[in-house]
Amino acid sequence: MDLITDVRESFEEYFKSVVLDHCPAEITGLNEMVSYHFGWDGSAAVPGKRLRPMFLILIYASLGGVPAEVFQAASALEVLHNFTLIHDDIQDQGEIRHGHPALWTQVGVPLAINVGDYLAGLSQYLMGKQPEVFPLQVQHQALIEFQDASLGVIQGQQLDIQYEHAEQIRLEDYMAMITLKTSRLFSAAFSIGAILMEYEDQFTRQLARIGRDLGLGFQIQDDYLGIWGNSDETGKSVSTDLLTRKKAYPAVAAMGSSQTFRQLWIQENQAENSLLEEIKTELEHSQIKQKTLQIARKFYLEAQTNLNQLLPAENEYTQVLLSLVTSMFAPVLADF
Repeated sequence: MDLITDVRESFEEYFKSVVLDHCPAEITGLNEMVSYHFGWDGSAAVPGKRLRPMFLILIYASLGGVPAEVFQAASALEVLHNFTLIHDDIQDQGEIRHGHPALWTQVGVPLAINVGDYLAGLSQYLMGKQPEVFPLQVQHQALIEFQDASLGVIQGQQLDIQYEHAEQIRLEDYMAMITLKTSRLFSAAFSIGAILMEYEDQFTRQLARIGRDLGLGFQIQDDYLGIWGNSDETGKSVSTDLLTRKKAYPAVAAMGSSQTFRQLWIQENQAENSLLEEIKTELEHSQIKQKTLQIARKFYLEAQTNLNQLLPAENEYTQVLLSLVTSMFAPVLADF
């Protein structure tokens, strides 16, 4: 078994156990709904990638730590991420998650909101009870970073929802929003891994910036796949961003550069499929499709270069981490 598979499977076993152990059977439906969301009941065709916890674990291990020591911190991060997914699906009316119907479509909005709330609380509980191998001051520092990231991702979602009602936003506004909504948990994964290894603040901040860049590139790649991806591979609804006129990277970039796109974007009196095809055609004609690919690749290359310079190359976990970063961007690197 290769190293990354070993770490991933060991973490997944721990993660499933710690989450379900905190979903009491006597609380009707909670365990079943959480199991359904995570796909542990066998219903998910595309399981969660676990990127954020894997990054935390691999940063910690590449700096000399034992992976299992941070499984609880990594679990807290993934639980927090999934709270945001459940609420995001409700707020965006996304119907597919992890290759199966989103939780809210199966149990209704009130119960799905409550499950999301429960996971938010559970994430704080898990991060606040780190193993005694970590000094109390280090645990406290990691918790502060986690709580700051928790606030950041919700602030980002606030902006995302607000922007839905704006006629047009600037690309700088969009980038600031995803720096919070998406990148903040990636930067936390990198920084918490270093904090728990007791690295100095400057080094931790450097890793946090790399995590931020990876998060930005990953979100822009996700925006690309939301229009030109394959739902069987992504496990998410394709074209939902266009149908709901969501201001994702391609749309925001096109609104700032193409009058034709702006006119198509506000149309409502044309057959849905025909209009979607016109919008996609204009995105390609105005070079937005290619620009989206290029910016995602740029963030990947910068992060990969900086990781190579910062982490010990002789450590086997460093090599696993670099491989994971590359596989994370496989969709936009395919023809690179």
